[in-house]
This record gives sequence, structure tokens and C-alpha cells, in this order.
Amino acid sequence: MERPCRWIGTRLLWALLCCLSPAVIASGSLFQFEASQGTFHFTLEMTGRQDPGAIQVMSSDFKSYMPHRTYYIEFNRAQKRAYIRPRERDGLPWFEMDVVGNTGVLHYKGRRIVGKAEWTPEDWND
Repeated sequence: MERPCRWIGTRLLWALLCCLSPAVIASGSLFQFEASQGTFHFTLEMTGRQDPGAIQVMSSDFKSYMPHRTYYIEFNRAQKRAYIRPRERDGLPWFEMDVVGNTGVLHYKGRRIVGKAEWTPEDWND
């Protein structure tokens, strides 16, 4: 009796995996925000398999390496709204990013910089 149950479970799992869309299975860029002002450039990217994903931050102001941090995230793809900031003030560069639609504002070191957001996920498996 055990054998048929195991076979049915395996078939159900296989059918579920086959029905998932490629976007759910694939890893890639889920969201990207870029802002620049003069020689200052800032990029925030969410990567992974599902929203909100892992956050990667790059900036011309940061040193050669930006350590891993935890972030406070409010993210709604359907409404195209995102708010992100580091969870703690830990001595590393502090920023706040607020996006509505395809435009967002970055607050960093007393600057208010307008940037653009890309909401379309990009698959890295192509």
C-alpha cells in the first residue's frame, strides 16, 4: 500500500513544478532604482526568486565594499509602491528610498535626489 501513495505524491509534486511559471522558478532582477546627481550615483536592486528579494546597494559614495545589512521594506508591485531604508543606524551610509510609479526620491546625506524605477523582472537564466 505504501508504494501507490508515494507514487501519487511524487506525481503531484512533479505536476505542480511543471505548472509554475518560469518567472517563479527563475532568479533575476526583481526591481531596480537608479538616481544620480552630478558625480554621485546610487543604485538599489532587488534580486531573487520572489518579491521583495535580496537587496543590493551600490553608490559612488560608498567605499569599495558595502556589507550586508537588514532593511525595512514596504513593497507593493501591483500598486508600484516601494519604501526602503536600512533597519538600523549602524554607522554605514544611511538612505531612504521612496518610489511611486516609475519615479522615486532618494534621501541621502541631506540630499533629495529624484530617480527612476524599473519594475519589470528580468530573468538571469536567458
